[in-house]
Amino acid sequence: MTTGPAVPMEWARFIDLISGIDRSLQHMIDPGDPWLKQEAIQQMAMSLSQGYAPIMAQDARVPGFYSFLNPVIKSAAPNPDYMYRSTFVEGHGRYRLSGWRGTTLFVHIGIGSGYIGVDDKPGPSVGHIDADTLTLDADGRFSVILSAERPANYDGDWYELPANARTIGIREASYDWENEVDSRIAIERLDDVGGFGRPTIDEVAYRMERLAGFPERYAQLFVHFVKTLSQHPVNSVVLNTWSDIGGLAEQTYYEGLFEFSEGEALILETEVPDQVRYWSVLLADQLFNTIDWDKCQSSLNGFQAQRDGDGLFRAVISVDDPGVPNWLDTAGRYKGVVQGRWYQASSAPTPRLKRVKLAELRDHLPADTPHIDHEARRESLRARFRGAQWRRKW
Repeated sequence: MTTGPAVPMEWARFIDLISGIDRSLQHMIDPGDPWLKQEAIQQMAMSLSQGYAPIMAQDARVPGFYSFLNPVIKSAAPNPDYMYRSTFVEGHGRYRLSGWRGTTLFVHIGIGSGYIGVDDKPGPSVGHIDADTLTLDADGRFSVILSAERPANYDGDWYELPANARTIGIREASYDWENEVDSRIAIERLDDVGGFGRPTIDEVAYRMERLAGFPERYAQLFVHFVKTLSQHPVNSVVLNTWSDIGGLAEQTYYEGLFEFSEGEALILETEVPDQVRYWSVLLADQLFNTIDWDKCQSSLNGFQAQRDGDGLFRAVISVDDPGVPNWLDTAGRYKGVVQGRWYQASSAPTPRLKRVKLAELRDHLPADTPHIDHEARRESLRARFRGAQWRRKW
């Protein structure tokens, strides 16, 4: 990490620095909601802990992948199907990625030019590698070198590392949580820049200053994003790519605010592209945290979801179990964010949301929509909980 002028850190000074975290509250969509305010303060603590790994524990000279988003750190609406891993690099360095491909749906290796929350301005993606384009041996192992120039007398897999490269991020998608096997990937620096050493006083102080400012920098982008969605009609969605801050190449998002009242539900209805490598939908709260997917069915993907006979996908967003396969559980919330993804798709449909009375729900669904009783729901949730835990990587 780049270091800058800093004075030796004292605990009292660090406490003074983090006292400004409450400026994040200005980015809330509804600061007058006392329950939401408590959750926002909880998020400040989560955000401070989230910033520790990239700011305090990363070194491009001796890189190593860590989990940035997971079922505990769930800000910025992480996709429950994705495992997110990141590390810092330098554009002039030479690195090797190696490991096993696994059996998940895809493994995407992205190169970024700036890091969300760490840098004052996150940068766009500057490179992409699909692990399925790499050479795999009989056991599914691979090895690829990333550097400014191809190493002399090297004929293996190689990818040009842009001069402004700052991070390497991995998004690994799992459709079948219980049965797919995750990849195993390591990174090594190959050019000699010296080994790891004890950080200097200035370096520790500088990193502590950056850590204190992480929650507000993060909130300015993601908590505030929910406010920007309020410019559009509630219970409607708009398309987005997040390309300016490192969104997955060839992925289109749809996202919008949802709202309904007690005794009501929302029906999400959409066409599904003729060709699509991956698709899903999730629910997030009003702070843009994905609702706890390892505790309730707050998301569905193209493997988990059931499509109707007419080819459409319909899901029911509700607090109470509506007794249909495609239930999106809000975990007691009547307001939040709905977000979906179309990846490597022939089209990017815009879903429709319809607000209905829960007692009249079946009148708005196809007649052959299956009924899921209490025991069937419990069994499906148990399978979901197992799969979510098996995929946990911190």
